[in-house]
Amino acid sequence: MKASDYLTGPFAIYLAEKCNCSYFVRVFNDNDDPNYPLGITLPTIENDYLSSLCQYIQNIDSLLVVDIHGCTNSKKFDCSIWHDNYNTCDANIIKLFENKLISYGISVDNGSEYLGGQVTRQASLFTNALQIEIKRKIRSLKLEDTYLLESFINSMEESIYETYDYFRGLEKVKRL
Repeated sequence: MKASDYLTGPFAIYLAEKCNCSYFVRVFNDNDDPNYPLGITLPTIENDYLSSLCQYIQNIDSLLVVDIHGCTNSKKFDCSIWHDNYNTCDANIIKLFENKLISYGISVDNGSEYLGGQVTRQASLFTNALQIEIKRKIRSLKLEDTYLLESFINSMEESIYETYDYFRGLEKVKRL
């Protein structure tokens, strides 16, 4: 994990446990970033982490992969959700996350500042996937910034539950 991704692993674990979801977290840094190269989808995967993740996604029949990243405070928006013009994820799910973040006072970019990494690109070959970039100030443990942290966590938790409800609604429609 790069220093710029401070607390993204704990975010993923906390949200997954709170929402009773699965998680897959990279806990080591071997200087082999599974997200590179950016901007293209590789035809084959050679990264061990990414290969394991894709196999895991297929085995658990995942509904959604949220690839959590950190970004610097110099970015224009608090969060950015990358989805390759909705090619990696159902537009309704993206809108659900965007609207929930905004309702908690977190500004959201529709992914224009990012090229998208291999984790989201490869995961989207099997399920819905989005990449979220979170400013450092939101990932802060400073007392004066805890409202941002709490807002982010609450919005993500609610988005995960609403995504599950969205999929349940689709299943009901299929059965009719």
